[in-house]
Amino acid sequence: MPMRLTKVILSGFFATALCGGAFAQQVVTLRMGTHNAVTEPGVTEDAAVFIKEVERLSKGSIKIDFYPGEQAGKANQMFNLVKSGAVDIGNMSTGYTSGEQLPLVGTWEIPGLAQKSCDIVKAMQKLGEPGGLIYEKNFKPNNLRMLIFAPYPPYGPSASRTKISKIEDLKGLKIRSAGGLMDISVQKVGGTAVKMTAPELYEGLQRGTLDTVFLSYLSVKGLGLAPVGKYGATGFSFGQPGDMFGISEERFNSLSKEHQQVLVEAGRTTSLHWCEYVDNTESKAMADTKAAGTEIHTWTPEEVAKLRALTADVPAEWAKKVSDRGLPGNEVLEQFRKLVSQ
Repeated sequence: MPMRLTKVILSGFFATALCGGAFAQQVVTLRMGTHNAVTEPGVTEDAAVFIKEVERLSKGSIKIDFYPGEQAGKANQMFNLVKSGAVDIGNMSTGYTSGEQLPLVGTWEIPGLAQKSCDIVKAMQKLGEPGGLIYEKNFKPNNLRMLIFAPYPPYGPSASRTKISKIEDLKGLKIRSAGGLMDISVQKVGGTAVKMTAPELYEGLQRGTLDTVFLSYLSVKGLGLAPVGKYGATGFSFGQPGDMFGISEERFNSLSKEHQQVLVEAGRTTSLHWCEYVDNTESKAMADTKAAGTEIHTWTPEEVAKLRALTADVPAEWAKKVSDRGLPGNEVLEQFRKLVSQ
């Protein structure tokens, strides 16, 4: 059964300019799905914010039936579910799409580039909306329009069965990567990249099919991984994968202009709310993870320099790989770098 979410902290951005009579029309109901559990920040500070904002801006003329926890489909199926119309608005995480379907969003996973989630959000609101290079070359050809960009804080080996006190400890480990560009980074530090969805991580660590996971501490806390991941490290970003909620262009264009504008504005508000929340929360999530018993190593300046050197070629290798598929890898990389540094 769908779940209605009504209690959300709203950021209050973007006052709507739509007149009161603009929504004197039939109520539209949209199905929205995510793999995140209803208690995770990916719902409470993301999807739930969007739902509440859509209802407010549309004056109740758009209702959203929400399906958390993979009720609408598996995380790695959402790309096809949205394209086919089985789900109206779906969470297409970069970890499940940047390898094959939407490779240009692999820019989120560039090691050591962005330090704040809001830097990525602002870049994607330029590159991933109509007229932007990623939209025109990757989203539009797949009949998709992204409404929400929600990158997580910097990823690293944040939950591990094996103690990590030096870079060499990563060698030979089975490391859950978000996919795409991050797979290359894992290889550079001597690990073996393993694909696994977020709901499978606890069991993977528990059974030993994974040695460690590259995640933010916000995710470690949300997924409750501390009991099976007693060790971690911090101080170097292996990239910032995250969630994108999108709708098919066909479904979007079936809506009235007023309803289209509601979805766009609600998505922008949600993206900014999310990034401000996670940028201000990661340090507390790390402290809570330590309090739960996880031993966290902080990379020394010398180790950070070594990690930068080990991963220095990753962006160029990724850009060539993407360009070989006929996509503007180098151009996207250049534009993304400029935007996140502004």
